[in-house]
Amino acid sequence: MNELRAVAKKARETVIAWLRRAIARARKLRPYATKALDTARTWWIACTNRLRAYARSALEKLRTRFPMLDVYARTLRLHAARLLATVGSGYRAGVAAIGRYSPRTARAIVACEIWLRQSDWRRLGLTALAAVLVLGIGLAAIFPEAAGRYGRVIFTSNRVVPLPDEARRAVREKAKELAAALDGRLDRKRKLAGETWTSAQILVALRENDPDYASRIDVKLVERYFRSMAGPECACWRRFPQGKHPNHLGVTSWVLWTFAQYGIPAHKSELEFLLSAQGGDGGWPLFGGAQEEKFTSSYGTAAAILALHAQAPLQTDRRQRRRLAAAVNRGADWLKSRVVAGRARWVDYPAWPESQEDFLGVSGFALFALHRVGAWWLGSLDRDWLRELPAQAPGALRGEASAKAVQVGNRSYPDETRYYELPWTILATEEVYRSAGIFRKVRAVQWLERALAPGASIYELTGRERSATLVAEALLALRNEAQHE
Repeated sequence: MNELRAVAKKARETVIAWLRRAIARARKLRPYATKALDTARTWWIACTNRLRAYARSALEKLRTRFPMLDVYARTLRLHAARLLATVGSGYRAGVAAIGRYSPRTARAIVACEIWLRQSDWRRLGLTALAAVLVLGIGLAAIFPEAAGRYGRVIFTSNRVVPLPDEARRAVREKAKELAAALDGRLDRKRKLAGETWTSAQILVALRENDPDYASRIDVKLVERYFRSMAGPECACWRRFPQGKHPNHLGVTSWVLWTFAQYGIPAHKSELEFLLSAQGGDGGWPLFGGAQEEKFTSSYGTAAAILALHAQAPLQTDRRQRRRLAAAVNRGADWLKSRVVAGRARWVDYPAWPESQEDFLGVSGFALFALHRVGAWWLGSLDRDWLRELPAQAPGALRGEASAKAVQVGNRSYPDETRYYELPWTILATEEVYRSAGIFRKVRAVQWLERALAPGASIYELTGRERSATLVAEALLALRNEAQHE
């Protein structure tokens, strides 16, 4: 105990000595701090007086030039005084009414008011908050449409684009109509839709539109159909099963994406076909066997990374999953390096020697695929995409096709892929919305409101169009609101 007392006494003496030294130093610094504060105060007063003089001079000039401003100012001051008096009387009446039911709450409100009035900074903060609220209410009154859009964006989950109620109802009804039409096109007894690519697009659209659709269709039939349509010499698919058509990586990717949607793991040989077709630079051609760099396709690469990314979780081999992930990353990097600078646009064949224009349909599909595979570097591309959106949504039937001749061995095949603009522009903009900040969200919603407003061109589709591909892609574009309604 004596030892503890001695230690405590020594510690106390040490602390007291330290405090004395600190106080002595503070006393030495006090004149300098006082002088600095006086200088800052003098500077602040001089600046304030100078600004006040400038403001007074400018106000006098305005009054001289516009004498009616005094009349408007007096009228505004009178209205403000009346408004403050009304608010004050309403506030006191509200506190009295609350006090009748909960005196404790009323006392807390009064205490909060007293606390706010005790400090100039608190009153200034409260005044600033009131000014912001008044400004917000005024802007909402002047621009009700923009205010409503901001409100929907702020208070709605990222999972769904906050369209107006009228547009959401129209989207939901049109999605139901197109889904019923596509479902009716499937021949469940024999060949589904009769064409591999179209069947895959229909099944993906129906599954994305309705997560429970997989339970209403025979998944074994889906697997048997596509496997029966595969190319005999490779684990891949063609646009048509006849031998005169080349092995098609776009069709193969859509089939493997369909398999993933319905929980069907791809065979190792099917994945190997896609992996082996990837070029050294990370891109994929559209036709198997097209070796030259100029035949590397933006559409084929986007479709391939979608398929491999969707199939990866279904693979039991960890090493195979890593291979798929690495291939997807290389494909995404290829798309990143081939984008048109500052525009978030892609051409169909970036290495083609002749000059060519970018395609909106291809660009929307590529950006959609990059978002689906989780590319982390999309911030600048998203900004460019929103900035370059067309003022008016393209027509529902409008599509693009390059029809370039692709050399495979000794034969040349035309690329007949048709890129429909409207569905993929909507899909890419929806994906951008989910990862954007509030201002970019509002920009995306503004464009989608025009594209999906009742009476827009997409509602002209009935599902009975000759091109089932167009109907399937339109359902994909509308499925977001229908799924999360």
